[in-house]
Amino acid sequence: MNKGSESKDAKSRKAAAPRALPLPVAVPKWPFLLADIIFIGLGYWISTLITGPAQQWHIISILVCAGLGAAFAVAPFYFEYRAGAKAVEIAQLTTVAKEVNKMETVAAQIAEATERWNAVQESSGQTAQLAEEIATGIAATVKEHHEFMAKAGTDEHATLKLEVEKLRRAEQDWAATLVGQLDLVYRLERSAAASGKEPFMQTMATFQSQCRDLAKRVGLVAFEAEPDAAFDAEHHGMLDNESKPVDGAKVTETRLPGIRLQGRLIRKPLVSAA
Repeated sequence: MNKGSESKDAKSRKAAAPRALPLPVAVPKWPFLLADIIFIGLGYWISTLITGPAQQWHIISILVCAGLGAAFAVAPFYFEYRAGAKAVEIAQLTTVAKEVNKMETVAAQIAEATERWNAVQESSGQTAQLAEEIATGIAATVKEHHEFMAKAGTDEHATLKLEVEKLRRAEQDWAATLVGQLDLVYRLERSAAASGKEPFMQTMATFQSQCRDLAKRVGLVAFEAEPDAAFDAEHHGMLDNESKPVDGAKVTETRLPGIRLQGRLIRKPLVSAA
């Protein structure tokens, strides 16, 4: 009778063994990045066609190309993020369902033990010995259950840690792509300012402001250095092909804006100083 109970408990523990979290589907990024490059390149090519005052179709075409390029750059990371969040949600729901099943199993075991204890009270010495064996089996079952839960918790923690690391790497890739987009838009805005064409300058300034507002929604903030401010290596950076300015130099131009992600500085503004 005791051997049959241990066999049932072993089968119950085997059935309740946790499975690993489902891995989210990896979205191929190269088609989106290729489409992004094509649209940005097309926008840049259209801007080179502007020889006189910018026509309406020029401006609309550049804005459409830049918007589609940004959408294609962000799309694969958005899809991967949704797939990862869905996988974690499914895993959590599965864990809750398993815990409920375990509680039902424990309740059934308690009810069965109670019935056996009543039978023990009505029996003689042999029944008392049987009750002792049952108590020993329950103690062993509880010990194995605790060991099993401890191991399951460790495995689940390791799996969740791996998923978090994957999401962090995806966030870094996404941030690098979005920073590249903001840099490209900043260069286009500077080119428009250098052209001296007022409508084109206003359009690109508005477009850059809208792009930065969209980036702020996900915690990415671009900022420029103050002009004529004293150059400070702790707050300013230089391009790789430029040497560090002499002491007392002042900022003359922001080559590329500084970037903060969720309040954390990931790049100083790159400036030229004299």
